[in-house]
Amino acid sequence: MSRTIDRRRLLALLPAATLAACTGSFGPPPPRVRIIDLRPLDATMFEQRWEVLLRVEEQAGTSLQVDAMTVAIELNGQEFGTGRSDRPFLLPAHGEHEMSLPLRGSGLGLVDQLATIGRRGELKWRMEGVFLSAGRQIPYRDDGTVFSLRDTLRDSLLPF
Repeated sequence: MSRTIDRRRLLALLPAATLAACTGSFGPPPPRVRIIDLRPLDATMFEQRWEVLLRVEEQAGTSLQVDAMTVAIELNGQEFGTGRSDRPFLLPAHGEHEMSLPLRGSGLGLVDQLATIGRRGELKWRMEGVFLSAGRQIPYRDDGTVFSLRDTLRDSLLPF
């Protein structure tokens, strides 16, 4: 008898527990981060330094004070470089902010990337990092394709 009551209580609490668990995972979307440009600064045998220009777009409808941010970029599935910025900025509601960030990577990584691009015929990128804002960490992630030889050839062979 008590076993039946425990099951009923459990079933009664299940919707509330599910809702409570879901509440933490839903929230405002993180800002969208896009790569605008990537400029070489310096290169040695073991390290490359780049300046990456990013566009940060606010999507949640509320302004966000960003205290710092990190970034890690992969090209064709391999780490290309990492960086961080401690320059604070205010991201306005539904607005955007452009910023440059120093990026460091392996000097041999670029050689690997050039070989991979030659084999695959495409350049895919992936970026992820964290915004630091008022003691909170807000992760972000984005990816895309810079170019694909396969798509370029297909488009150039079609008459329209």
